[in-house]
Amino acid sequence: MKKFLKMFFPHDGIYEVLVGTSGIKPIIKPLGIVVEASELKFKIYKSTLTYSNLEKNNKCSIHVSLNTDFFILSMLDKLTFDMDSEYNVPILNNLNIIYAECSKVSDNDPSIFSVKPLDLEINSIPTRAYNRGDYISVDFLVNYTRLDIYKGEELEKLIRILGYELGVIKRTSPHTYSLLEEIVNKIRLKGFKLD
Repeated sequence: MKKFLKMFFPHDGIYEVLVGTSGIKPIIKPLGIVVEASELKFKIYKSTLTYSNLEKNNKCSIHVSLNTDFFILSMLDKLTFDMDSEYNVPILNNLNIIYAECSKVSDNDPSIFSVKPLDLEINSIPTRAYNRGDYISVDFLVNYTRLDIYKGEELEKLIRILGYELGVIKRTSPHTYSLLEEIVNKIRLKGFKLD
């Protein structure tokens, strides 16, 4: 199973996935999955239905997609899903699904759940999971090209945006952050502070 996971999560970081849980009420919600080496975990707030569901049924379905429509519809509670009969969790049949067991390993808020993959269902062309750091790095590069163009308030705003984007990249994609270090050093050499 670990080799299959590299297909979805090619490097360490935080990936955005759609997680189906049941127990109190079946739902599918966006959730960041933390990937460190071959370990997977969720950080889930106690006030959420996802947390309450996992307290009753520790199984979940992890859907891998780059289609933002699914993420938006899930936040609006407008996703139409089926229930998997074996794991009793909601599923989106047209996406690739990782079935997993989620075990709470910390009682903090957010609580940390260790994620142990149990099964894999391929329903579409395999694609990597959405990593905000990887994708925002393109916007970071576009903004970097404007550093010598903008002046005054526009430049100050640009530096704040670059700092925010760099923080997201550093937190969610250490791999991409390390690739950007040379560019970050060039920005600092120009006298700008990003953090």
